[in-house]
Amino acid sequence: MFPEADLPLHIRYRVTDRATLAEAQRDGRLWVALNTKREPVGFAHVCVVDDQAHLDEMDVHPDFARRGIGTGLLNTVVAWATSQGFDALTLITFRHLPWNAPFYAALGFEVLGEDSLGDDMRDLLRQEAKAGLKAANRVCMRKQLP
Repeated sequence: MFPEADLPLHIRYRVTDRATLAEAQRDGRLWVALNTKREPVGFAHVCVVDDQAHLDEMDVHPDFARRGIGTGLLNTVVAWATSQGFDALTLITFRHLPWNAPFYAALGFEVLGEDSLGDDMRDLLRQEAKAGLKAANRVCMRKQLP
């Protein structure tokens, strides 16, 4: 779904390593959406960035897009983050792709200004830029939790 200009081939197939996912699973920070055949069709992975819950990655297989799976995963993440005492959920996404920042904005996320970023978030953005993502296309967002 991502144009090569946004997600260059040399990083397109980088995946979160098994050890990180296993740790997230043990800690209750990984959720998997299953279809009716109990096959995985999406997932959400959360870590902690600048002492806030941070949606590190959320993906839904394109064949299952626009069925509420992403919204369901995100609602699960929000409920978890709230139950853990976090006051916000953050993420980094593409600002210019219609299925990224606008999706999160519709669910209550707001764009963070440069002056609102913590050291860890700035470091993540630097790592992304070093890997080949255009910084101008990325945006940090935050949802205040109840």
